[in-house]
Amino acid sequence: MMTHFVSVFHVLFIFYMAFRIWKTETFLPKLFWPCLLIKLLAGISLGFLYTWYFPVGDTFSYFKDASVLASLAREDFSSYLNILFFNTDISTLPIIFFEPRAVFLSKITSVFNIATLDNYWVVSLYFSFISFLASWNLVKMINHKIDGVTVPSVMAFLLMPSIVFWSSGLIKETLAAAALYYLTAIFLKIWFREKLSIATVILSLFSLWIFWHLKYYFTAIFLPVVVTTLLYRIITRKGIARSASSEAIIWLAIFLLPIFLVSFVHPNFSPGRLLEVIVSNNAVFNQLSDPEDLVHFNDLQVTVRSILRNAPWAFFSGFFRPLLFEAGNVLQFLAGVENTLVLFFFFAACVQAKQYLTSPHRLLALAIIIYVTLLCILITLSAPNFGTLSRYRTGYAPFFVFLVLCNNPLLIYLQRSFYRLVSH
Repeated sequence: MMTHFVSVFHVLFIFYMAFRIWKTETFLPKLFWPCLLIKLLAGISLGFLYTWYFPVGDTFSYFKDASVLASLAREDFSSYLNILFFNTDISTLPIIFFEPRAVFLSKITSVFNIATLDNYWVVSLYFSFISFLASWNLVKMINHKIDGVTVPSVMAFLLMPSIVFWSSGLIKETLAAAALYYLTAIFLKIWFREKLSIATVILSLFSLWIFWHLKYYFTAIFLPVVVTTLLYRIITRKGIARSASSEAIIWLAIFLLPIFLVSFVHPNFSPGRLLEVIVSNNAVFNQLSDPEDLVHFNDLQVTVRSILRNAPWAFFSGFFRPLLFEAGNVLQFLAGVENTLVLFFFFAACVQAKQYLTSPHRLLALAIIIYVTLLCILITLSAPNFGTLSRYRTGYAPFFVFLVLCNNPLLIYLQRSFYRLVSH
């Protein structure tokens, strides 16, 4: 009885907090509740998917490990705090995952387990709610600073099916996406010269901590891109030429410094080690995955030449595959529909690529292009399984889709056709 009461309380609390936020909304308030409900249902659906389709799913393993930690908290709270904050040895605990990022997620989840009395579905709702708030905040920030991008931003960050689904529920991608979206919104604040409050700075550092521990390889590309773009802003105040070509050259020159510094942050980022990690991870996925579920590369080797030779196929596969005709099951079919549509929009965007050269926000577009291209290629080479890519794409695909949809002639045509249809 107590468990049911606590569950109902937390569900009501989530909707109460959502109602408080919605009451103060001036940005598309009619869109708030549909997007929130879609997000919450996506998290619940992910749990059902792993229950029926993937019986040995990471989501339930994370939850079970978190339940072990929550149980420890109820029996020996001081020991629990030591594990939570001081990386105390947990080898004696009956947990499933000992990999650092999995343990980190289980620690965070254990806090929610304690509050919800180990209710997986309520914890899933909290994760989805946090992710929704971050994506909603980013969309608001984008539209506050840039005109005419409401539809692209909403479609990319709030309604793109695969992104909504794989950034919901109790998985690493949910909190990682939330941290990424929040940090992106803060970057836009700084870029457009808004002052940051102390609370915002603290939350930004917390988000960076979450992002690094869950997806350190995402962070290793995201931070250099952000730092480079902000450094460019400082340099341009001193009268540097502002043509598109000079911007790109200067930006890329600055980019070499943070990328070089990142190589010292983690052993896997050193130039020689990075190539070894990519190829070895690729080999592992090739051994564990069915051939039809894989992106196949041409003799991938631990050389720069081999990586560069396979990079174009990795780029295409990471953004657009599986295509509709490649689908081998229901999930791949759904992904294929979305990927094929994105490919059509991409071709339409390429027709008017010159518009990015004249845009007042072309440097932001360049930053997005560099970020999504590097991350897409590296992830696709390292994790060529279509299912894995569907989850990992949450770190780069929405930014790519947003850029592709901005002033896209095909989207503009479809909007006009829709308005003509509903007006008759």
